[in-house]
Amino acid sequence: MSSSDTAHLHVGLKANSVGLWGDFIVSIANVAPSSSVAFTLALLVSFAGHVAPLAVLVVGLMMFLCAMGYASLNKWKAHAGAPYVWVGEAVTPSVGVGTGFLNVAVSTFANVGNITLAGAYLLFVVAPSSTFPKPVTWLIATLIMGGLAWLSIQGIRPSVRVQIAFVVIEYGAMISFVILALIHESHGTGGASLPSLSAFTIGHAVNGIGGLSGLAKAAVPCGFLYLGWEATSVLGEESTHANVHPGRAMLMGTMFLTLWYTFLIWIFQSVSSQANILSHGSDVLAYTGTLLVPGFWGRALPFAVLVAVIGTCQIQMTEPSRVLYALARDKLIPKVFGLLDKKHQTPWAGLVILASIPPVLLIPYLASTSAKNAIGDVISADGLMGLFMYFVIATSSVWFYRSHLRQSMSKFLLLGGLPLLGGLFMLTIFLYAMKTQVKVVALVAVIGIVFVYLLGMLVRYTRSSSPFFKEIEERRKADFAE
Repeated sequence: MSSSDTAHLHVGLKANSVGLWGDFIVSIANVAPSSSVAFTLALLVSFAGHVAPLAVLVVGLMMFLCAMGYASLNKWKAHAGAPYVWVGEAVTPSVGVGTGFLNVAVSTFANVGNITLAGAYLLFVVAPSSTFPKPVTWLIATLIMGGLAWLSIQGIRPSVRVQIAFVVIEYGAMISFVILALIHESHGTGGASLPSLSAFTIGHAVNGIGGLSGLAKAAVPCGFLYLGWEATSVLGEESTHANVHPGRAMLMGTMFLTLWYTFLIWIFQSVSSQANILSHGSDVLAYTGTLLVPGFWGRALPFAVLVAVIGTCQIQMTEPSRVLYALARDKLIPKVFGLLDKKHQTPWAGLVILASIPPVLLIPYLASTSAKNAIGDVISADGLMGLFMYFVIATSSVWFYRSHLRQSMSKFLLLGGLPLLGGLFMLTIFLYAMKTQVKVVALVAVIGIVFVYLLGMLVRYTRSSSPFFKEIEERRKADFAE
């Protein structure tokens, strides 16, 4: 590597590139409410029936408690490698590095799932009645990833501007269709009915759907529903008021998403009979669009889903690129991931690599049924890995601040009790999912989690001279001496 390339490792990411509003946009854009509702509504209704909104609300509030732990750690240190730095300091360095790899894996495999949908959804919006060859789907998906990689290299500020445009389009379409849905539901045609507050009360199961067991089953897809809000945690070095804004944005993001998701599920589950909702599976919003506005304008709702997926693809490249950059800067992984673009101060090499993985994996996914099933299992397991990550970081925040918990009741709750409750709730969902998911999906999740933490231990052994490990050792020696 040339001396100029080595120098790039020390230039750093561009500070003060994004404010609180931008951090908030990143948090909600990475979750993509429209696409998440499209892919999970039927599943939630199949488990919880008409009380699906209650499950969404409860899980969302628990995510908010996890976000409290993230915000507490961000207040301690704003860092591009937040997951591994925070957990490494709170628990052990090797567990921290493993958590960093877990964060990268969760974002990257989620993007594999996103890109399998992006090309197909774009073609559906353009020509809903046409069937396109698989190579065309792959080409469109690859062009999307290429364009998003180019945008990401331009910096977080222009990326946020584009995300704001995506949010305006997505939410504008969703709000319009919510109004149309309410008008349609007021007429009661086709099994439609107006939303009722009974959706937030636990009733008895009917035909095996609903009740407490239904809520418990629905909690698992609800957990997957919220995955991604933590993306802002790695933007500390690029944010204004670095120790405040990313954490505050995560709190704002999880609370907003909780209310927005609950509202959307509450409205759209009543747009038709339960049988119709269940029969359309992950195409339920496309069905809803054509039901409410037949013809060309009915495509606006699936278009909103497409915009949400594309927006998420970009942020799910941005998040792991920062973690990999920080790992390379700390000499924990190859230096290539730390190379920065001279002009924009973004980790261009990491972004290019991360943008290449989904299209590469899309080739066997489209070409072979067995490969499609295998990659599908990995994508499904990714949600379980994300839940485990939230558990690790939220509970690590409690352990990090353990000496503060006796100082006052407010600190006990804000730094201890509430984040701990959120983290343990995520662990409970994770364990329940391990029991109820298809065995191969649960096995892939376990293998993935074990692998990243073994990799963390390997890095700890082979890169012991890293400044990351040495700084933690020196701080702990100093604390012990005191």
